[in-house]
Amino acid sequence: MQKLHKLLRMGDLAAFVGIVDDGGFAEAARRRGMSASTLSRSVTRLEEQLKVTLLRRTTRSIEITSEGAAVLAEAREILNRSETLKEIATSGQAPAGPLRVNAPVPFVLHVLAPRLAEFHANYPAIQLSIDMTDTLVDLIGSHADVAIRLGRLQDSEMLHRPIGRTAWKLVAAPDYLDRKGWPEALADLARLEQVRFAAPDHINTLRFIGMADPLEIPASVTANNGEAVRQLVLRGLGVARFSDFMIADDIRAGRLVELFSGQLDAEPLEISALYLTRVSGLRRLGVFLDWLDAIQVG
Repeated sequence: MQKLHKLLRMGDLAAFVGIVDDGGFAEAARRRGMSASTLSRSVTRLEEQLKVTLLRRTTRSIEITSEGAAVLAEAREILNRSETLKEIATSGQAPAGPLRVNAPVPFVLHVLAPRLAEFHANYPAIQLSIDMTDTLVDLIGSHADVAIRLGRLQDSEMLHRPIGRTAWKLVAAPDYLDRKGWPEALADLARLEQVRFAAPDHINTLRFIGMADPLEIPASVTANNGEAVRQLVLRGLGVARFSDFMIADDIRAGRLVELFSGQLDAEPLEISALYLTRVSGLRRLGVFLDWLDAIQVG
């Protein structure tokens, strides 16, 4: 494997890695704008040169062999080194090239989207691609250069950078409170309803400073997307707990009001950027992370 880069075409290695990451020839071809037969020829060429079977193919799926897994690890390293060399060769030029970002839907809508015009103006040669998901995905599986994650990191071995913290706030729409009654004491919340998150369930737990047990509020509706929960609260379906960046503009505009400010017992939510390639080897990643730092999320 040590001399793999001297034997094989970079394009064939990239095709093999892409097929594995995308879970098949058809999806890899779609993402790259080429035919599945072209990718198949690349894999066949690799297998003939290495004299091993890399993938077992069926009509519906692929399965990587043990030899293929070994080649895959080496291929990733070679492609990363190639990317680093390109960055070094163009170090005197403005950062350029594709950069794929994976982030939760609310973070994209309320933090990134309002500011991306500024980033694009500063770095027009960086081609940003943004994938939005509220579920946790691995960086390789999501084809991401950088992933934004909310909450305490479970895997401290990943390359990561803290980019902010955001407080939790309990909010409701003013017209909803006009109908149901504005709560004057915490106990009054029990006569209201809660718009709940399908997951993670702990967001629905309402603990307040000085109270031994969480406060139970009847559910009105449950949604599996943070932005959907926000829209339902805006339309008077109940109260909900949100991270500050999601509803700061709504509070300023009077669309939502915070209930019992400073009394919610919830640790601020940590916001981190995770990545696989060292910043020193990918300038466009470095400038994106620096930009995230500068906008002071939270």
